Amino acid sequence: MSSSLAIAVRPTTDLIPEGLWLRSRNWDLTFISLSVVVVAVPFVMYYFVNEAAPVINSVFLALGIKFIWNADASRNLVNGMVALLVGGPHMYATFTRTAFDKNFSRQHKTLLLVSLLIPIGVIYFGVHHFQFLVTFFFFWASIHILHQILYIVECYNKRATWSLSWQSRMIDYAVVFSSLYPIATYKFIYEDFWIGSNKILYPDFLKTEIIFYLVTVIFVLSLVLFVWKTAKEIKAGIPHYPKILLISLTTIVAFFIPAFKNLDVAFQGFNTWHSFQYLGLIYYINRIRHERGEIGTKFIDRMSQEGKTWRYYFFNVGLTVIAVSVIALLIYMTPILGLTFDQCYYVVVLSFLLMHYLHDHLLFTQPEAILLK
Repeated sequence: MSSSLAIAVRPTTDLIPEGLWLRSRNWDLTFISLSVVVVAVPFVMYYFVNEAAPVINSVFLALGIKFIWNADASRNLVNGMVALLVGGPHMYATFTRTAFDKNFSRQHKTLLLVSLLIPIGVIYFGVHHFQFLVTFFFFWASIHILHQILYIVECYNKRATWSLSWQSRMIDYAVVFSSLYPIATYKFIYEDFWIGSNKILYPDFLKTEIIFYLVTVIFVLSLVLFVWKTAKEIKAGIPHYPKILLISLTTIVAFFIPAFKNLDVAFQGFNTWHSFQYLGLIYYINRIRHERGEIGTKFIDRMSQEGKTWRYYFFNVGLTVIAVSVIALLIYMTPILGLTFDQCYYVVVLSFLLMHYLHDHLLFTQPEAILLK
C-alpha cells in the first residue's frame, strides 16, 4: 500500500489518542504507569516459595525425589515464571515489527545480518567467559529498560500541543538515566553486586567512593531540576501529567531496586514492569500499523487486527515455550556438555534477548510510530 493511501485509512475509534495520553487515560494507566504494581510480583512469589521450602522438601522426601529445594531453586522458579509469562513474550514481540515483517526485512538487511552474529557470540562467551557475558548483559539490560522509558517519554512529548525546550528534555532524560545507578555503584565498589551465584564484574580503577559520590550528585541534581521544572510547568498551566507520573514512578523504582539483597529477584521485578509495558505498546503500535496497511507479513497483520490480542500474546508465549524446551534439553544434557544451570538458561535466552535489544535501539528512535497520522 502506498504511503498516501495508508494515510487515508480511517482509524477505528479506539485507536484515536485521548488528549495527552498515548491512547487513553485507562489504557495508559493500565499498561504504562500504574502497571508498576507488577514490580512486586517476583518479590512476593520468591518470598512464599522460599518460605515453603521445608514443606516442598518434605514432599520430595516422601516421593523419593533426591532434590533439595533452596533459595537458588526459588530464584530460578521466579526467573522461569517471569520469562514464560511476560519476559519471553515481550522479547519475541519485537520480531513482529522487525524480522517477521517483510517490509522491515527488506529495508534493514544489514541489521538482520548483524543480528545473526549475536547467538554465535553468546554461545562462545556463555561457554568460555560466562561471567563476562552476564556482566555485559546486565549493563545492556539497564540501558535498554531506561531507553524504553525515554521512548515512551518522547511519545508523550509528541502528544503535547506546546513546544518543549531541549533543556526540558535533557532534564527528563537525566533524571531517568541517573536514577538506577547510585546504589548500584555503591554495591559495585564494595563488590556486593551478585546475580544468583554470579558476581558482576566492575573495573578496579572505578572502585572508589569518588565515583559513587559523582553518580549520586548527578542523580540528586537531576532530581532537583526535574522537581523545579515540573513546578514551573504546573504554575504556567502546561504540566504533562501522564509523562510526569511515568518519570516519577520510574525514578522511584529504579533508585530503590538495587538496594535489595537478592538482586536477581529485584531486577526481575523491574523486568516484569518493563515487559508488561512493552507487550501493550507493541500490540498498540501493530494495531496502528495494521490500520495504515504498513505490515508486510499476512500472519502478523492478522494478529494485529481488533480483537486479536490473545492471539498476539499466545503466539509470543508459544515461541517462549520453544525456547524453554531448548533450555530444558540443555539442562538434561549437562553431564555431557559440562554446563551449569545458569549457563544453559542464559545462553538460550540471551541469544534472542540481545537481538531484541539491538532491534529496539532502532525502533526506539521512532516515537512517531505510535502517533496516528
